[in-house]
Amino acid sequence: MSKNWDLYFDYINEKVASIVLDMDVWKEIDTEKYRQALTVRLILQQPNADGFPSSNESNIISEIEVALKELVSHKEIINVGRITTDGFRDIIFYSLPEKQKDLVEAANQIITSTGYEFEVFSMDDEKTWAFYFDILYPNQYQQQHMGNRSVIDSLKESGDCLETPRQVDHWLYFEHAPMRESFVEAIKKEGFSIEENSLQVNEDGPYPVTIHRVDSVDYFSMNDVTDLLVTFAEEYNGVYDGWGTLVMN
Repeated sequence: MSKNWDLYFDYINEKVASIVLDMDVWKEIDTEKYRQALTVRLILQQPNADGFPSSNESNIISEIEVALKELVSHKEIINVGRITTDGFRDIIFYSLPEKQKDLVEAANQIITSTGYEFEVFSMDDEKTWAFYFDILYPNQYQQQHMGNRSVIDSLKESGDCLETPRQVDHWLYFEHAPMRESFVEAIKKEGFSIEENSLQVNEDGPYPVTIHRVDSVDYFSMNDVTDLLVTFAEEYNGVYDGWGTLVMN
């Protein structure tokens, strides 16, 4: 289990979902050995309007989850993440194929006395770790949302109230100069200005460009902006490399 855990939001069956994931676990374990995906599903007793646990229930659910993970940690059953949505929490594990019985026993030991309804089930991957990479792992837009949250958290820690729109700088790279030029012309139509001194000439690539626009820097506003830029970058065979701005107290 790695130390690189992160959180993002998505929709599952048209319901908002919170997904917490060990982003690098697949780099640190033998995925051919730990190839069985298993889920312990807890049915929430006091979900809020979004299907997430209420503040009081959140602590109880977290305690159950921690106790369960600790109990199976020495049984070749590895926790890789969790999904919370629509009134339930799925705690996701990967294990040896024959270890489902051990997880069922652990769940019975930890959860039964709490009064929570639960079930344990397996996911049959068509290929090794398909569930992890195809369902749990964030796409490029969601990964950028995670990066947005990190920058916004840094702004808040510096005393920024996030209420004032301001110039936001964005960095992108392109494989070929003509594609960068086409991107520049297209993105101007979206209200962005180009930092002309960023248009470096490099025969070997990559070809950078810095653009900016005045925008709000709250989480939802920045997600909309970066979704746009990731899409444009992909269209012109480029890579969006993030954003930055000044702290405004």
